[in-house]
Amino acid sequence: MAEKQKRDSVTKLKNSGVNVSEDKSHLQHFATPGFAQAQVMAKVGKSQLDASSIKAIADSVLEQAQKTKDGDFSSIEVILHSQIAMLNSLSTHFMNKALAGYDSGEVLTALPHIPNEFAELSLKCQAEMRKCIALLHELKNPKKPSQFIKTYVNQQLNQLQVEQEQLKQRLEEGNDAPVEFRSERTSTTADPEMETLGTQHRGKNSRGKGKVKNECS
Repeated sequence: MAEKQKRDSVTKLKNSGVNVSEDKSHLQHFATPGFAQAQVMAKVGKSQLDASSIKAIADSVLEQAQKTKDGDFSSIEVILHSQIAMLNSLSTHFMNKALAGYDSGEVLTALPHIPNEFAELSLKCQAEMRKCIALLHELKNPKKPSQFIKTYVNQQLNQLQVEQEQLKQRLEEGNDAPVEFRSERTSTTADPEMETLGTQHRGKNSRGKGKVKNECS
């Protein structure tokens, strides 16, 4: 069975124009972001599963992603509108089946859980549809900072400005502090009486040759 699937895969690649025995360049596409999802999209769309077709799908997805990155959300808006319409249709479809089951005595007797399951599916579709609507509204009307955040930011900026002013004032006071400190120290550390006595009896010789006179001589 595995060999048959392998032969079929090789045959498909050969039919797509890829030389399987020599050219292996198609294998690098499996590392391309979105390539695996492109395979699923190709299967759902019943497209060929050759490397070139899958790469074309992946390239289209990457192109849309680049538009979104550049600020163009038109493709996303189309997807959301399509999903809203689809979910709305599914919700109506499942609810109609649920109502039909509730009205059928045979269904309520043989399979009483079926109408409830259809009703739950309908409600789930409605919930997902509301999410798409909310996302679309947010995409078209981006949320702005609330007044609380604005007030908090303004308070922080004002506090920062006050702290800067206080720091500046302290630095200015610190530049004058050494001068004032030395002057206060000079006036307070010396004993006034000893300073007066030294001034009266100190010799005039600055080298220390002069001696204090003995008042008793």
